Order: sequence, then structure tokens, then C-alpha cells
Amino acid sequence: MLDKVLALYGASLVVTDAVAREIRTMANVPNVARTAENRLRCNSADVIVRKLDAGEIRELPLPETGETLEMLDKVLRQLDAIEQRQNAAAGRSSEAVRSHKHAGEAYSIVSAMRTVGHQRSTLLLTNDNGATLVAERNGITWKHTAQLLAELGCQDSLLDAELLYENFTQMTSKFATVPAELRPSTSDFFACRQKNGTCTLCDATT
Repeated sequence: MLDKVLALYGASLVVTDAVAREIRTMANVPNVARTAENRLRCNSADVIVRKLDAGEIRELPLPETGETLEMLDKVLRQLDAIEQRQNAAAGRSSEAVRSHKHAGEAYSIVSAMRTVGHQRSTLLLTNDNGATLVAERNGITWKHTAQLLAELGCQDSLLDAELLYENFTQMTSKFATVPAELRPSTSDFFACRQKNGTCTLCDATT
């Protein structure tokens, strides 16, 4: 599926350096420490690191300027505030949550904001509920994994809805879960919506 994503988005697909660091950290977990809970995530990271090292997926560092740091601080505060509200609603600890846990989302959103600021289009791929809310607040278009897989199905007739649903379920069974209100419950979500040469899913954000 990753190769199909690369074929679809090509050179326009990038990850920020913060996300790349998170992926490399997962890939560096030794085999003896890989468990039923983390093995799929670590094995997937191995594959992506090979793509990163080969240059098939580009890493996009953020410039270390005062403006960028201010943007990162703003986005991190927005992400933290959302998590604190969600924790409070669920009866979890309401202590301050700022840490490196939001780094990947924050760097990706700021990278997208900079792209839009240069009058160019971009699309954020995220399954994180807080990140989608902050992205929308800052005028960034986004998709989650299920939407991306459905888009692949429209591009390749061999990827039927059942296969895509199985892949989605496997990908998000232990990590990178899509928020419950957005999570497809049947394979119908992955059926191609293309009609008369246009697709409401694929063309809405291109």
C-alpha cells in the first residue's frame, strides 16, 4: 500500500523531520523488545526508514527561525488545550500535557501552514483528532488513513473495497487509530465514488 501511495503522490509526499525522528525511534526498537503490541508498528517503521534512507520519501526540515518557532508554540498550545479538554471530559488528569508527544503533529501542521503561506496547496495526512481540529483552525486541508485508502481504490480497480477495509483495520488496530466518529464500520466506505470522471473524495482536495 505504501508503494501505491508513493506512486499516487510521488515527489509531493513529504514527512517533517520530527515525524521522521519518531519513525526512526520505532525502527530502532530491537527485535527482542518487539511485542505483540508494538511489532506491527516497529516493522512498519522499518519499511518507511528504508524509504527515507533511499530518498523515496523526502524529509522536510523546518527552518529554525523566530517566526517558525512562534508558529510551533501556537500550534502546540492549541493541541495541548484540546487534549486537556478531552482529558477533562473523560475524567482523566487535567495536568498540563505539553511534551514531545505532539511534536510530529505540530511540525506537520506548521509545515503545511508555511506551504499555504507561500500560496501553494498542501494536504495533511493525520488520524489524530486534535491535529484535525487544529489543522482546520489554521486553514489546512486534511485526510485520514481511511480516506487515503479509498482514494487508492479509485485509482486502482484491483483494490476492491473489502481488501481496502481489511488493510485499514490492520493498519489501525493497534496504533494510528482514526477517531470513532470518523472510523468506517463497513467496507462500503471504500467503494469507488467516481462518476462521470470525477470523484467527490479524490477531487475535493486536489
